Amino acid sequence: MKNIIYKIGILQVVLILAMVSCTSPEGETNYTPATYEFPGLISLSPGNTDNSSFEFTYNVSGSGKGYYVVLEGGSPAPSNQDVFSGTGSGLITAGNFDLTGESIAVTVDNDLCDGTSYDIYAVQFSSDSFLSESTTSLTISTAANASIAGVYDTVTNGTLSGNFGGGPLVDYTSVVTITDNGDGTYSFSDASAGIYGDPNFYGAFGHPPLPHTFNVPCNEISDVFPTLFNACCGDAIAFDGVINSDGTISVHWESAFGEIMDVVYTKQ
Repeated sequence: MKNIIYKIGILQVVLILAMVSCTSPEGETNYTPATYEFPGLISLSPGNTDNSSFEFTYNVSGSGKGYYVVLEGGSPAPSNQDVFSGTGSGLITAGNFDLTGESIAVTVDNDLCDGTSYDIYAVQFSSDSFLSESTTSLTISTAANASIAGVYDTVTNGTLSGNFGGGPLVDYTSVVTITDNGDGTYSFSDASAGIYGDPNFYGAFGHPPLPHTFNVPCNEISDVFPTLFNACCGDAIAFDGVINSDGTISVHWESAFGEIMDVVYTKQ
């Protein structure tokens, strides 16, 4: 009799467990699977360019952050992780920004070379921390400079050395001829833009105009070179110039004697 009672009890437990396992909890009927935001399709578009900078537009649906690198043209393509980390062979610059659903305009102004191509690569890091599996790329070229050879009107403003009382020099004008030597160098007829040959200044001490030949890589015209007074008095000129996108040339030069000058060259 006891065996029969035990068997009936075990059978009841089995039936109860079967009924429970076949019945879904009421809360399960309202279950919604989790959704995630994955990276979208990135669009890169070129914008304005000049001889030393360019713009591009980054556009993607979704939120999170956008990442980009700018490399020298023709560099090996970076991986998505390289772009995310801001690294890569031939790196010029890198950056990132928050995504708001609007197009993002990016200006790359890193003293770039004129007439040169640059490669842009971009990825998205979504708000749910997913990274684009592949990069999106765009190639942009800066505008090429016209030849700087020609005749220029110059206007100089600055400060004279103690040799001339240390006073200001305002809107001093001169004319300088720049000659293309055909080998990547250019010769200036007077790198002081009139100051050293002027009889009111160093010309009074017998100094002639100060010609000099410069290498001109990219948009830069820079050198340090002696004047006629270098042997006796250690004088030299530190010359730093840049070719502007409008064809003018901006120069800052300083002499060991103490002249500090800013010059604008405008082609006639």
